[in-house]
Amino acid sequence: MVDKYISKFWHLVLMLKQPFIQRIIQYAPVILFCIALLIIHKELETHEFSGLLKHWNNIPWSVALMACGLTLVNYLLLSLYDVLALRSLGYRTIAYKHILFTSFVSFAISNNTGHAWASGGSIRYRFYQKMGVQGWDIAKISAFLSLTFFIGLMTLGLGSIFIAPANVLNHIPHSPILYVLILLCAGFLIAYWAIVLFVQKPIKIKAISIDIPSPKTALLQTLLACSDLILASTVLWVLLKDIPGVSFETFLVIFVLAQLLGLVSQVPGGIGVFEGSFLWLSSNAFASSQPSIAIALVLYRVIYYFLPLLLTGIILVLKDFYQYRSKFLQAEKLATRIIPSVVPQIFSMFLFFIGAYMLFSGSMPSLPEKTHWLRNFIPLPLLEFSHLAGSFIGVLLLFLARGIHLKLDAAWYGALILLALGIFSSILTASDWFQIFALTSIFMAILISHRFFYRRSSLFKLSYNPIWFSSIALVILGTIWFGFFAYKHVEYSNDLWWQFSYKNDVSRFLRSLIVIGVVILMVLIWQLMGISKPKKPAQIDSNELDQIKKVLLNAHETQGFLALLGDKSIFWSDDETAFISYSMTQKYWVVMGDPVGNKATFAQLLWDFKEKADRYGAKIVFYQIGEKNLPLYLDLGLVLLKLGQEARVALSDFNLEGKKRENLRRGRNKLLKLEYQFKILELDQVEASMSRLKDISEQWLKQKNVHEKQFSLGSFREDYLLRTRVAVAISPEGKIMAFANLWETSTHEELSIDLMRYDPASPNGIMDFIFAELMLWGKQQGFLWFNLGMAPLSGLERHPLAPLWHKIGTTIFDLGEEFYNFEGLYEYKAKFNPEWESRYLASPPGLSAPFTLIAITKLIAGSWKGIVKK
Repeated sequence: MVDKYISKFWHLVLMLKQPFIQRIIQYAPVILFCIALLIIHKELETHEFSGLLKHWNNIPWSVALMACGLTLVNYLLLSLYDVLALRSLGYRTIAYKHILFTSFVSFAISNNTGHAWASGGSIRYRFYQKMGVQGWDIAKISAFLSLTFFIGLMTLGLGSIFIAPANVLNHIPHSPILYVLILLCAGFLIAYWAIVLFVQKPIKIKAISIDIPSPKTALLQTLLACSDLILASTVLWVLLKDIPGVSFETFLVIFVLAQLLGLVSQVPGGIGVFEGSFLWLSSNAFASSQPSIAIALVLYRVIYYFLPLLLTGIILVLKDFYQYRSKFLQAEKLATRIIPSVVPQIFSMFLFFIGAYMLFSGSMPSLPEKTHWLRNFIPLPLLEFSHLAGSFIGVLLLFLARGIHLKLDAAWYGALILLALGIFSSILTASDWFQIFALTSIFMAILISHRFFYRRSSLFKLSYNPIWFSSIALVILGTIWFGFFAYKHVEYSNDLWWQFSYKNDVSRFLRSLIVIGVVILMVLIWQLMGISKPKKPAQIDSNELDQIKKVLLNAHETQGFLALLGDKSIFWSDDETAFISYSMTQKYWVVMGDPVGNKATFAQLLWDFKEKADRYGAKIVFYQIGEKNLPLYLDLGLVLLKLGQEARVALSDFNLEGKKRENLRRGRNKLLKLEYQFKILELDQVEASMSRLKDISEQWLKQKNVHEKQFSLGSFREDYLLRTRVAVAISPEGKIMAFANLWETSTHEELSIDLMRYDPASPNGIMDFIFAELMLWGKQQGFLWFNLGMAPLSGLERHPLAPLWHKIGTTIFDLGEEFYNFEGLYEYKAKFNPEWESRYLASPPGLSAPFTLIAITKLIAGSWKGIVKK
């Protein structure tokens, strides 16, 4: 029964994935942020900006320091989320100090960026995978943490309402809506606890299995999350405790409801939405204290969100500095060791925040002492120009932060230029010391990190996803609102645009809006669309195919012959004695098999290939690689997933005698009695027989009701077949009835076939006849091995403690015809008594393996439509 309702819920989730609905959801945070700004404006419309500044200056340092201390304690408590999640998955040996560090960094980043499951999960993967935590388990940890927080939020919300004074909800506007929200939370909690208490087995949704927490774990989740929220609310409470008439019970109800609204808004960190919701919910209960509440909310945002993020950046730099302290004795190592690969992402956020800060500070009224200093030292034209330049630089930094996140070389130069100009303009406009200090610090940090910004790019081809555009829009909208709120006492007229004086801050603000608008318009016109993409590879010409074949003939294995299809790109070693054959998807460069050619060049070839892909923001994937080169892929930082086994028959002692080869011997003898002949067609004979081979291929495809595959499988192409010899079975009438094109090396190390097709009118066993004759022929020619190709999903471990992928693979393998005849294919190849060698997928770490397999499946099928067809 539970599975039935969960299945219906899952169908509802799938409906939300419709393109139109997804588009609305993507930009919903901007809409909700605008609504929050309107609420904040309404709640503060009777208060002047100068009054807010007075409240800001009246907050004692002791109170701010107390809030900082409580924040530190709260982040220590947050580490117990990770401890509980790890313990529930069986990881009990990881030292707490490592958990504390990972938890602090992850929460500091995810609290500010939103989408905690993705942002926090990626940070946790970076650190936990070094401690032996599996990638799939890290995904479970992220889901566990999100669920824990959500359960605690709803539990505390309901509990605080019950213990709050009876008139609390009467003070909250639009309480009927809140009653509906309360009922929904109660319904969710009842359903959750019903599942925990009465469902004993994992819930399966399609191929996904969801483990149900034990009642003890669920209780610990609830207690931990409620404690976290109470402590987090206390940070804000100490900033509000001197406001008359504010009881903690009433405050807690408002805090939890505001947190819930901020969470569902999906605005990064709930910024603006949490503050607006809190002011709206407290408008009736504490109407006279709204300015003090607004200032406390701003300070809370700085202390609880921004300071931990700043501390995280400092910790990461210091940690890397300590890790490589011995190498810092050499001056030239400083620039290449001080910034780890994760820090450019931190720099991106810092750059974004300093850009936002410049815009907000540029819209604030100047203090009288600042105006007096400007009048004495800075000419008015220079002041006006510097103010406009500050706004121009601020908005450009918002966009350039994306390039820093993507590690673009041009973004590095652009950031240095803009930060240097920002420092100069801040000095000329007498900006506050924090802005100048922050700009200088970020400038110095980026200056020594050039090595990590290496991707070739054009800043006019940056890709901006909806989340990034939404974040920029939130800052711009917030700046505009803040400026109009600060100068709402001014009577606006057209003359303000052209008035210039040291005291006329409102005119400078209005002119800065023009600068911001121009920059936004420029961005929209240029339609910045991502890291510069590699040019579409030119079609491989005949000369390059000849060069490829020359390398193939001298190779030890035959898998690389797929390159002769010409459907993949070729990446050559510097001396052109080895190559990689690959295809490009939107996110991955997928290599078919191992490198081919001179093994001495493989290590450098693989690193060169990775560097080229990384310059374009792509990740590399290797499909069906063998065991011999696995250390090279591990050195590249890739993880391995077993795909199956490849069957190779040793030809030196191959014969058709004995009981194991009885069926093969019988099939061959049957065709020989029918006077069928086996023959190897030379290249000129292949060309002469091409029409008959094409006819056989078309009939075979029609009879099997399949279409041509690509990438890892050959397809019938005349130019491809003309580069290989072909083995054929000829009827007594002299008509070709079946064929297989040959892959053979001049070293006689290995012999194999690619296309295997026969006329539907052929007698049964005709392909066995070709196999048997071909192996006997290969033995006679001195070939060492005959490669029968891969048996997918074979050879996976069946132990109860085997990895999840092995359990999934063996289940699919056993289902046989329900998916694909994996077991039948294995048994067919097994009758040749081959030696089995494992084949692997090498993919980026993390949760990318399923997505790479989907991308590869699409490459093989040729399209999404081809996946669902044969």
